Amino acid sequence: MLSHTSNEERLEDVLATCVAELFADMQIKAERVNGDYAPPPLPDSLTAFCGFGSADLRGSITLLGSVALFSQIHPLPIDVTPRDLADWACEIVNQAVGRYRNRLLQYNLSLALGVPQSALAERVRLWSSLRSGNRPICFTIGRETLEIWLELVVKPGFCVAERSPNESTAGIVEGSMLFF
Repeated sequence: MLSHTSNEERLEDVLATCVAELFADMQIKAERVNGDYAPPPLPDSLTAFCGFGSADLRGSITLLGSVALFSQIHPLPIDVTPRDLADWACEIVNQAVGRYRNRLLQYNLSLALGVPQSALAERVRLWSSLRSGNRPICFTIGRETLEIWLELVVKPGFCVAERSPNESTAGIVEGSMLFF
């Protein structure tokens, strides 16, 4: 039987894997920063977030990075407007959450997804969390850092299936469309 903490750690590791694979597919060199890395507040920030839920858990994924970072990874980095960058941030969080949902199908866990949203701000620093001791998953891209915050509320007694993710058992092949 898995503990509540190991559920959260496993779900966080799944998300980190999904984000790393997303950047690799986008041909963006992103390196995960391990440990107690806490980037300083950013002078100009862009954040994108999306909620999700099931009968057993609910939560959200939030991306936080500098405007320069999102400009650097935008597919058309020249002459993009702040609105273009906000849309791009929503697309990245949408793809990350979609991959997360797909990967969790391998654990017999189906998530309903919310609509991604974004915000531009000055000096944003996410530090409040529903989970005590929660730290972001961080990736460096060039000289910039992207924070990924995973918030979870897990139903008491719920345990993530112990089956390891295996691409041959994926619920949906990446890039497929699901109609409902």
